[in-house]
Amino acid sequence: MDAVQVGPLAIPWTRIQVALVLLVLVGTAEFLARKVDRRFSPWAYNAVFLGLVGARLGFVLENLSTFAKEPLSMLYVWQGGFDPVWGILVGGGYALMVVPKHLWRYALVAVALAGLTAGVLFTRGGGGQEARLPKLELSSLGGTPVNLQDFRGKPLVLNTWATWCPPCRRELPMMVRLSQEHKEVRFAFVSQGEGPAAVRAFLEAQGLAPEWVLLDPETQLSQALGVQGLPTTFFFDSEGRLVARHLGELSEALLLGYLRALR
Repeated sequence: MDAVQVGPLAIPWTRIQVALVLLVLVGTAEFLARKVDRRFSPWAYNAVFLGLVGARLGFVLENLSTFAKEPLSMLYVWQGGFDPVWGILVGGGYALMVVPKHLWRYALVAVALAGLTAGVLFTRGGGGQEARLPKLELSSLGGTPVNLQDFRGKPLVLNTWATWCPPCRRELPMMVRLSQEHKEVRFAFVSQGEGPAAVRAFLEAQGLAPEWVLLDPETQLSQALGVQGLPTTFFFDSEGRLVARHLGELSEALLLGYLRALR
């Protein structure tokens, strides 16, 4: 499972996992606040807040040259981009410093339960069949048939999008620019459920000219890869094996990280 569907929204499963872990930590702390010491309540909320801030700042610092081009993008947390190591160091450091020594054993219970929850959630579903580039024939904007298997031989970034999708529209210019800067990787932008006229009009209005724009009016690719929301971006190695997928809008820093993993 890659996402949880809530009406028209698809929430990435990884975000649900993190939320559940933090909920266990806060819930346990609230129980301890009622039974042991009321200071456990602010202790947990502050640790969570500082951990999230630390995780975001750590990611920003690691990608400072990218964020320096558009400093406001540091605040675009909906795009993702959190470093869990920094989050644990900052949140955990705060938790250790402020909890009274005679309450450590209770604090360790809250942390252990959260850690156990994380272990269960993040290790489930590790097996399964290896996902590969589908054997599908789509068409270019000009109507030429294009077989996805022809993209094998180089790493491939496969972006599913639509002109009516606001996050797709926001990320597309950045993705097209990076596709032109990283010729060692192929980029294919597959429009879902739309015809050539709508796609061509949008690209011309935006002044975008990606090398590979494919049409999938019957959403065959979404069905083959289990797309649960747009945009979703897939990363395949040169042999067509799926390396990673990302549901939702991508930031430049995140996309560059995925590209480094493909090499």
